Amino acid sequence: MRELIEWLKPGARVKRYIFALLVSVGLLIYCGITLGHISDLSPTMLFAYVLLITLSIFGIIFSFILAQRNILLVSLKNISKRNKNIRIKQLLYADPRLKKGPRIVVVGGGSGLPYLLQGLKEYTSNITAVVNVSEDDYTITSARNKEEVITTGDIRKCISALSVSESDFSKLLTYKGENGVSIGNSIINALTDITGSFPKAIDKLSDIFKVQGDIYPITTDELILCAGLENGEVVVGKENISERVRETKSAIKQIFLKDGSVKVIPEVIDAIKKADVIVLGPGPLYTSIASNLLIEEFSKAIIKSRAKKVYVANIMNQPGQTEGYTLARYINEIERYLGKHILDYAIVNNGEITPEMIKDFNQVDSTAVKIDLENIQNRAICVIQEDFVLTAKNALIHDADRLAEIIITLSSTKSIGDLNIVSIKRKHMQQERINLGKKIVKNKVDEVKIKKAHKKLEKEKNSKTKKNKEVTTSVKSQETINKLKEKISKE
Repeated sequence: MRELIEWLKPGARVKRYIFALLVSVGLLIYCGITLGHISDLSPTMLFAYVLLITLSIFGIIFSFILAQRNILLVSLKNISKRNKNIRIKQLLYADPRLKKGPRIVVVGGGSGLPYLLQGLKEYTSNITAVVNVSEDDYTITSARNKEEVITTGDIRKCISALSVSESDFSKLLTYKGENGVSIGNSIINALTDITGSFPKAIDKLSDIFKVQGDIYPITTDELILCAGLENGEVVVGKENISERVRETKSAIKQIFLKDGSVKVIPEVIDAIKKADVIVLGPGPLYTSIASNLLIEEFSKAIIKSRAKKVYVANIMNQPGQTEGYTLARYINEIERYLGKHILDYAIVNNGEITPEMIKDFNQVDSTAVKIDLENIQNRAICVIQEDFVLTAKNALIHDADRLAEIIITLSSTKSIGDLNIVSIKRKHMQQERINLGKKIVKNKVDEVKIKKAHKKLEKEKNSKTKKNKEVTTSVKSQETINKLKEKISKE
């Protein structure tokens, strides 16, 4: 009864329609009762009753619809007041639209990946974030003791980014207490103990925070990343690599897994098979992107997939991993572990980064990624350049909305601007086949020439041998003749 009275309070704009509904129902009942008692109807009375019944029926329908509409609008406005980022149109139409959105798999890490996910969730709910989860070890050469624990990587940040819960609630995952311990990590560890496995804990946490999409660790196996440095040193453990590179000032030569028999969880492979777009990056090149490509099952799934493959370059090079790298160098490294002609697009920032920005946003030890198109021209890859620079606390980040908009556009088109990636790739592949054919023909011609040269050489040798034999024979014959002559003359 109390709840019923609350609907009669002023401002809801529902009472008028409830009153109209009651009047219409009362009028319809009145017409039904009175018609039952009238035996002879004149044409005028018949017309009046038909008009009243029609008006009452329309009154019931429209008053009910309008009352429901106003109740819905009041409810949505109350929701939008609690979360100002939500618009009523989004609440009414977003869910069906997002469910029909493209299927996108994102592989990355660091601070860049969560921002990209925040942008993508405005366009589609079919998002799969594949996050590298590694087990830290110790450095072989320095033998520094360190506790071995499974790290949650960037999963908690991704859950926060894809959460549709109120922002203050989702911030709980990335909050750190006074002792520096992350609340999100503590929650994940507790849920892992409760559910019995790490993937189940992530699923449970995704349900709690109403995550729009799926988040998976790439594997549940022990994954230990190793790096060989230019100075010959081998570093074991993801968290040790950047630190050791800075200490020794020796660049990364190659990366590899301590154990090569790592299996990818089935959900990740299924997502890649169904994907419309596979996005590599943004994030640390070696420890968050290329490290996943070292798993043969995962890289093969990407190669076989018909999805568009997009690489998103970082805005700034990462100290300890990619100091001084250019766009071409990033692409080279991706192709080194994935293979040539697999990437379709590379998205890179061409916005200006001033010395003041580098100083103000704690980027003094880093440099901007240089775009060297002259070193990419012979590749079947389309480079998309745009100003993506935004500023955040102690960081320069991508404009997630613009980046997501471009990726969504790529999911539904074969071209970007005046460039058609399909024809570009076909042209480069055809040219490579022609070059390969020319190389094969040249090799065969060279082989024929070598065979001819060998035959000629053998012939010359045989000819010389024959002449030498003839000379030897003639000398012996002459000696025999001379001996015979001498013998005859003595006789």
